[in-house]
Amino acid sequence: MKNERFPLSIGTIAEVIAIGVATGFVISIIYDWGFVCALGVDFVRLPTTTSDHFRTGVLWFPYLLAFVFVYFAVEFQFQRVERGLSEDEIVQNSNNPERLIKFREGPWKLVKWAAPLAVFNFIVIGDIFSSVLPFMVSIVWMGFAEWCYSAPLIQLRRSWESQAVFTFLPIIFILAFFSGYNEAVDAALRKPAPVEVTISPSGFAIKGKLLREFERGILMLDEGDHITFVPWGEVRSVVNRQSYTPFRGVLCEWFGRCPEEFSNEPVQPTAESGG
Repeated sequence: MKNERFPLSIGTIAEVIAIGVATGFVISIIYDWGFVCALGVDFVRLPTTTSDHFRTGVLWFPYLLAFVFVYFAVEFQFQRVERGLSEDEIVQNSNNPERLIKFREGPWKLVKWAAPLAVFNFIVIGDIFSSVLPFMVSIVWMGFAEWCYSAPLIQLRRSWESQAVFTFLPIIFILAFFSGYNEAVDAALRKPAPVEVTISPSGFAIKGKLLREFERGILMLDEGDHITFVPWGEVRSVVNRQSYTPFRGVLCEWFGRCPEEFSNEPVQPTAESGG
């Protein structure tokens, strides 16, 4: 009997692309929702457009690719160290299988118990501790979903597909929301970009921190810590007040052995002889 293969049709490819675009758009909206929540701004009052939500993908997609790359790099490294053996094979070849099982499950149990503590620290300390929220809240939810599925009778009656959706779909939303939240905290607090926006035609300058650029204008935090939206039609110029600093290397940063190109001393003018 001939092996029948089912080639990927153009219709299937189009459906996959459409689902991917729709999913990315929803993730971007949740990301933007987390961004405005961190600033205390009502999402409805912010004049965003569909293009803004699609552009948000530029913010989170590179980090997603980096996360996937790091995950596979670490996974392949562990497989190489374990010589390609499966979990069962590693346990069976051990002199003390029960002890090895407990040892290998230890890190996950430690992280599962530490995650609620990290979330509690955010509640107590505030936005300074928000950088760990995307992963810690995801781990808290994963532990909760695992506990909900731990009863043997539930495992018999609930399909693993339903459990996987219950576990990972909220995690996608959690990662998107709190990544946007962190982006806003970085722009306002941890990694501010000081700018000066000149208003046309008056020439009045607004100094503050750049939060985000949208299709219809600039969202910034002025010197009075007020959220300000400046439409592009009123913007004459945007000047970055933070000077450019190149990466100067370890020798220059730590030991002061800097090339002449990285010298911060002003260039002395050469003397010209008069005739």
